[in-house]
Amino acid sequence: MTEFSKLNDTSQLIQVLETPARDAIRATAADVAVPPASEMELDTSAPLIVGTRPLNIGLVDRHRFSQECLIRAFDGLEPRPVIVPFETVQDCISGPASNFDLIVYYSHSAGPSEKTIVADVTAFRHSFKTAPIIVLSDAEDAEDPNTIRSALKNGAQGFIPTRSMGIPITFAAIRFITAGGVFAPLDLLLTKRPDRVVEVAQQSKLTPRQCAVLNHLQQGKANKIIAHELGMSESTVKVHVRNIMRKTGATNRTQAAYKAQKLWGNGGVTGLINIGAH
Repeated sequence: MTEFSKLNDTSQLIQVLETPARDAIRATAADVAVPPASEMELDTSAPLIVGTRPLNIGLVDRHRFSQECLIRAFDGLEPRPVIVPFETVQDCISGPASNFDLIVYYSHSAGPSEKTIVADVTAFRHSFKTAPIIVLSDAEDAEDPNTIRSALKNGAQGFIPTRSMGIPITFAAIRFITAGGVFAPLDLLLTKRPDRVVEVAQQSKLTPRQCAVLNHLQQGKANKIIAHELGMSESTVKVHVRNIMRKTGATNRTQAAYKAQKLWGNGGVTGLINIGAH
């Protein structure tokens, strides 16, 4: 690689990546160097090679099951990385000094997680000045653009909502981030949500993206059509539909649309057809 470009606006998006990972973007933060588009792409189909030497990765995950799954998954990277697991952020910070090439932080939360993620990312950044930080989160608000932007603004170089993104995206993000990029979900960060939509989502316990999917679901549209009109992958639509069914106590798509109308009325989700479109 020859030149690196720098941008000073942490919220600026510089490139939409035309890859199988259609819901991903790369952006720049202050003083973060990112290769030009012609020199770097996020490609989930590329070999899982992340450099010429093994990465030294600090993995923080308080759930043993997902921690062990990630460790096994990371064995697929080449060269095979050295994984140092920790249960808590404090364990990682107060542990033996390590020259980590990357911090992978899995945040599990049943409720709002933005404040916790920001506090933890800030703590990581204070202790590890140069190591890139990737946040994985299965929290409800992990798909909220405010949560993602807050994490990036406070020092994270990557954010992956694990409810709709998997290991291939994570590996692609690792390759991209270790080369100097910043990774976050495209469809979420490019979405502008009116306050009314956010209020409806809070009242209905659906995220704004789920509200948008439900609106199309009530019109009887197939997942493929919903994905096209909302600018997301079909697999992401399926995840949203399953979550809508779970939250409404429905056993199928039709029942979910019916129950949602009974619970929240037509006004709860109408007018959202363009919410989340690119």
